[in-house]
Amino acid sequence: MAYLGVKVNVRAAHGLTSPGGLAGAEFVVEREKLLALWEILLDASRKHGGGPVGYAALSGLRLAQGVPWFGYDFGEKQIPHEAGLQDSHINYTKGCYTGQEIVERVRSRGQVNRHRVGLVFSGDAVPEAGTPLMMEGKEIGFVTRAAKAWDSAPPRILGMGYVRKEGGAAGTMLQWANGTATVTQLPIQST
Repeated sequence: MAYLGVKVNVRAAHGLTSPGGLAGAEFVVEREKLLALWEILLDASRKHGGGPVGYAALSGLRLAQGVPWFGYDFGEKQIPHEAGLQDSHINYTKGCYTGQEIVERVRSRGQVNRHRVGLVFSGDAVPEAGTPLMMEGKEIGFVTRAAKAWDSAPPRILGMGYVRKEGGAAGTMLQWANGTATVTQLPIQST
């Protein structure tokens, strides 16, 4: 790649798609060449009517697409089946591995007590990670992350969280400190 006479050697993985089905690429570049790469990508995106996206907008987009981030929406405290990752993150034919017994037990019995769901919040407030979700006065789950998403007009507040199975059906209305949250399937459909 070259930009204003600056040559940048970049390894790019071509043909990648994001979990939302959009075209994507991954770049590996030395730290001292990051600014040059940024300028190249910024120039190319602006030629097509695009531009930079900040963290909040990126988080809103990935929440709408139902893309969980490790450390935010799942981690060491969740088993893959709770996080909805059993079809994409587990190889059932692989040999022994840590956690294999619980994974196989859940697969054979077919149930977990809670699972990751999409959430559409009422109002303009964005709940913090860990915000309790209530149903009929009892805590039934918690928010992992939420953000404003600009995928519809007006923008909406989307999130993910873990909810016990009795409150996890699409359309279930839950309460949180500043309003309601409606459970929805992932990816979250635009309105």
